[in-house]
Amino acid sequence: MTTQLILFRLAIQSSYVANSEEPATEDTFDTIQFFASNGAAWRIKTYATDQDVHVWSLDGGELGDLVELAVSNTEANYGDVLEEGYIIDSETGLDGVREQLEARGLPPHLNETSVGAVFWTPPGSGYKSRSRPGN
Repeated sequence: MTTQLILFRLAIQSSYVANSEEPATEDTFDTIQFFASNGAAWRIKTYATDQDVHVWSLDGGELGDLVELAVSNTEANYGDVLEEGYIIDSETGLDGVREQLEARGLPPHLNETSVGAVFWTPPGSGYKSRSRPGN
């Protein structure tokens, strides 16, 4: 079964809690990510300023092509700050995802959540859910 990570780097660093945004730096930037494995999929948003992360489960019945969904959703909502994107497909699970991250010049630093979602962050960071949408 294919494991898929779709990673978009944004040209901003923001805080959900403080409702603030400023230009990204080379090492500090927000991301939008989509991850799919074992028939489940998630959308992940990282907020670089306070190393916050929000994870949403996606309904598999409505997914269709995850790449198409990820690209269209991210371009529609973040097109003005979208810097670069990576589409990673692996038949060897997370090990294959890590190998492909390295091949693209990205550190193979993946965070696994208790619900099964996996997301990329820069090494040395401490991302965790610090806020909830709607709070």
